[in-house]
Amino acid sequence: MTPGTQMNPLLQVDQLRTYFHTREGVVRAVNDVSFTLNSGERMAVVGESGSGKSAMAMSLLQLLSYPGSVESGRVLLEGRDLLGMKEEELNHVRGGEIGTVFQDPMTSLDPIMSIGDQLVSHMIRHLRLNPRQARERAAQLLTQVGIPDSEARLRSYPYELSGGMRQRVLIAMALSCKPKLILADEPTTALDVTIQAQIVELLKDISTETGMALLFITHDLGLVARFAQKVAVMYAGRIVEYGSVYDLFERPQHPYTQSLLRTIPSIKGPRPKRLMQIGGFPPDMRQPIEGCAFADRCLAAVPQCRLEAPELEVKHGRQQAACLVDGGIEAVIGQTMPLHREGAEPLPQDELRVETRPVLELQQLTRHFKTDASLFKREGRTVRAVDEIELSLDPGQTLGLVGESGCGKSTTARMLLRLDTPTAGEIVVEGVDIAKLKGEALKSFRRKVQMVFQDPYSSFNPKMKIRDIIMEPLQVMDIGTREDRELKVQDLIRTVGLDTVYLDRYPSQLSGGQRQRIGIARALALDPSIIIADEPTSALDVSVRAQVINLLADLRERLGISILFISHDLSIVRHISDKIAVMYLGKIVEYGSADAIFEDPKHPYTQALLYAAPVPDPVAEEKRTIRLIGGDLPSPSNPPPGCHFSTRCPMVTDRCKQDQPVLEQMADTRKVACFHAS
Repeated sequence: MTPGTQMNPLLQVDQLRTYFHTREGVVRAVNDVSFTLNSGERMAVVGESGSGKSAMAMSLLQLLSYPGSVESGRVLLEGRDLLGMKEEELNHVRGGEIGTVFQDPMTSLDPIMSIGDQLVSHMIRHLRLNPRQARERAAQLLTQVGIPDSEARLRSYPYELSGGMRQRVLIAMALSCKPKLILADEPTTALDVTIQAQIVELLKDISTETGMALLFITHDLGLVARFAQKVAVMYAGRIVEYGSVYDLFERPQHPYTQSLLRTIPSIKGPRPKRLMQIGGFPPDMRQPIEGCAFADRCLAAVPQCRLEAPELEVKHGRQQAACLVDGGIEAVIGQTMPLHREGAEPLPQDELRVETRPVLELQQLTRHFKTDASLFKREGRTVRAVDEIELSLDPGQTLGLVGESGCGKSTTARMLLRLDTPTAGEIVVEGVDIAKLKGEALKSFRRKVQMVFQDPYSSFNPKMKIRDIIMEPLQVMDIGTREDRELKVQDLIRTVGLDTVYLDRYPSQLSGGQRQRIGIARALALDPSIIIADEPTSALDVSVRAQVINLLADLRERLGISILFISHDLSIVRHISDKIAVMYLGKIVEYGSADAIFEDPKHPYTQALLYAAPVPDPVAEEKRTIRLIGGDLPSPSNPPPGCHFSTRCPMVTDRCKQDQPVLEQMADTRKVACFHAS
């Protein structure tokens, strides 16, 4: 009997196998996956990249593209086998009975069709409504998913909407034909924490109101705690743990689940010095796996684990796990045993630079852009991307910069690198204002500030070997002989925890975490004083993310490097940062120590961000009230008068709409720009 089977489940997946037949061999992406989902249930599927989550989801509706194929198994929707259906029958199920919401709404929406036309055509095809009826229902759906002025939005095109609005349109489209099940594959990954909270609460409410089932695929365990009722954990194409969300977080039984939960930082409670890391890498799915697929990375593995593949069995209550060791790593970890294999001890402390002043000071830093005039506007508009911000960064410290997309974080980073010239203000690095440097002086400065990008793969030349990628900054700056550079490169790759054998590989031959380590090694090549890390972990799995965060913290301790850490992941920012600056529509609205801001946020926007951030604890999530921030970020080309947050603030007064607050020192060490901060 499949896990969680009841008499009449809505969806029953039985022994599903999906393979990809490639030139390099057969990739066994999904192996004997079985589960059930009942009407009105919310189920999450979690696991690292390559675990088979998306391949499994695409298999349910036969949406796999070549060379993928479903080899065997059954997918029963109310007793009907979807795998045995012809394309015409499947087209009725897709969108009609099963709605889908994917990660990137821009690739799911037709860019040359209006929102209204896309919704209307969808309902005419599946519900056989006439155009007038379909348009009326489309307007109702947009209102239902929280899009204001629905009639006007029906005439809009996808590029005219924000990311959160586009995702709401996809949800409206998925709901339009009153499906029995919605399949959501990483629907919030690309969204800010505030918009993410809105989308998750919306899906929960709709499921409760309509009795619709939800299958939610994600790698964010905080969202799982907030959203799911039961959870399937996948590893190497198999479900390794299955049961209720409460049991999974309170008493995880499989070592992989236990390890994942230990890698998550939290926005509440004590801050550990280091996050747990899961050593090693997932197995090559092109090769047959002997025994347990997780054995080589497991702290609880015994010799039998490498010989016998465990099956799902009941371990605690109704919680099921595929593990031969009862209790997993919880049964073997003692007080003296490290929580991770790699980097258990911090790197040795070198002699730090002795500084008497901040390594970085921003004074009234401003960047305005002029938009071009158009057919309808004789004059362009001024976009106030960054507006008179002031920050400082001390030697060996990390400053976290947080805020929604469009608030000016990345523009600030570009100015610090002098990839963008400030409109006004100063950027003082080690006592020198670099805002107006040119020529050789600017080239010399670039050694002091280096960048770690969000997507390391897109910042590498795919035709260059890793050796040449790390060596390139040394060559550009004409530093040392070829032999000196080679020794430096070997030292750098060891510094970031990789073996020198990787130097002769290409970026495509490395995992995401390994590529990010190479990006950090390249940033260190010129011995910078400051590293700007712009969303360096957002594209990484939770386990790999912990490795990168620990590495940055180790390098900061060892080398005395200062880090500007830009992210929308508040739990990561809290873990790594000494100070935090909260940015909204080009301005800093709260600035101070990480502990003070997270324990007692003063600005309503900071409070809204923290309320929106999920906590990896389903009991805590059930008890706390989610206070959602309304609306979208206003345009920086037309900011509201007075306080920029006034259009979304629950504490707004007439004064807020007229006067603009400035950063003022509070009784503690922080500064807040709010009339109600006290």
